[in-house]
Amino acid sequence: MRDAGPTRRAVLGTVAAATIAATIAGCDDGGGGSDQGRRKADDAARQRAHAATGALLARYDAVAARHAPLAERIRPLSVELRQHLTAFAGGASHSAPPAGSAPEDLAAASAGLADGAQQASDERLTGLDAVSPELARTLAATAACLAGHAQLLRSAS
Repeated sequence: MRDAGPTRRAVLGTVAAATIAATIAGCDDGGGGSDQGRRKADDAARQRAHAATGALLARYDAVAARHAPLAERIRPLSVELRQHLTAFAGGASHSAPPAGSAPEDLAAASAGLADGAQQASDERLTGLDAVSPELARTLAATAACLAGHAQLLRSAS
């Protein structure tokens, strides 16, 4: 019997969609907006991605602290999220992420993280046409990574 998580085909479809979206954004010559408008869009997208990544990382850390069986599986995912934070920092100072919480139930904790990772992945793919090609590629790559997190976390429960 197959688990309820997304199939390998679904994850690959998400990665393909992210790649196509990044390619389309990369081909945009920016004729629809000014450089200043693009910079503002980049800054806003970077701030949203940074805040969302920080919040998700806090959840990962809380679940790892509360559920030892998941801690080893979450550790490399947390490392990747820290790399995402660095990529989205953009030189601006950011406040510390909020403290995360973890459900008592192990399966609920894993499912909650998987849902959070999938939601973050979906959010990264919105508005790629408004940002610079470089940021669009970064957002698409992190979206694909987060879709992978969701798959791994669903297979853990």
